[in-house]
Amino acid sequence: MLRPLLHFFLIGALLFTGRVVFQGRGGDPPEITVQMSAEATEAQVEKEIRNQILLNEARRYGWYHTDPIVFTHLIRNMRFIEPDSTDDDLTLFKRALEMKMQEHDPVVRARLLYRAREALAHVPKDRMPTRDDLEQHRVAHQDRFEREGKLRFEHVFLSGTKRGEALASDAVAMRTQLADLGDAAPQGLGDPLPGLRAVQSSTASEIKANYGEELSVVVGEGVIGSWRGPVPSVYGVHFVRVLEKEPSSVPALTLIEAEVRANLLSEVRRELSRERMEALREAYVVHVERVP
Repeated sequence: MLRPLLHFFLIGALLFTGRVVFQGRGGDPPEITVQMSAEATEAQVEKEIRNQILLNEARRYGWYHTDPIVFTHLIRNMRFIEPDSTDDDLTLFKRALEMKMQEHDPVVRARLLYRAREALAHVPKDRMPTRDDLEQHRVAHQDRFEREGKLRFEHVFLSGTKRGEALASDAVAMRTQLADLGDAAPQGLGDPLPGLRAVQSSTASEIKANYGEELSVVVGEGVIGSWRGPVPSVYGVHFVRVLEKEPSSVPALTLIEAEVRANLLSEVRRELSRERMEALREAYVVHVERVP
């Protein structure tokens, strides 16, 4: 956990090396003035205060001068304003700063806020999750990593395009034919459909994506060994017989370690970002001016 040291914390200027330093310094705390519309809500004011704190940190550490995206963007702006200029990039960049172009450019603002937020969320080595941490996270949040169970079923299809007006009567005849099969496989029955196999193994989500929600529900609720149908879809009608239901499960850590790590690191980044932003917010003296 981040703890206040001395008077306040500042974001370090080492983002490009992948390190972030919060430095405690003595002296007067940093101070900013934020202008907001008289109609702005308290939430809007607070959001802008935090943005201005981060932008002020960017100024204090010279990110306006050192960020390559800011550099390129300001030069592009200058070449648009001065299309006949023969000055080199550095000269144009310095002139853009003299004009304080960086203070009002939305691209520059967005870039520096992005860098500052990445700095806030940087995870130091001592906060990197261990394998034990990952396993605990996997067990504690099984709903995040659960895999749908697969349904293995036989599938007979009648094409609406091929059969036209005879589809309904053909479906009645097929239902009787399937009932008479007993446990035998429905070899050679039905019409072809891209991706369709006599025996399929799919999750309910896959069935829904391929054939529609109605068939997905019918297969999911189906009693093992019994034919169900006809079930309509945009393609025609379907008959299915569930052979096996595999329950949902959470894979072992060895199979989903990268996924679990990313999920846990996302939580750690949010926590660090919140802690560090609160420390900065507490450190600053903020004046709010309401303007018409």
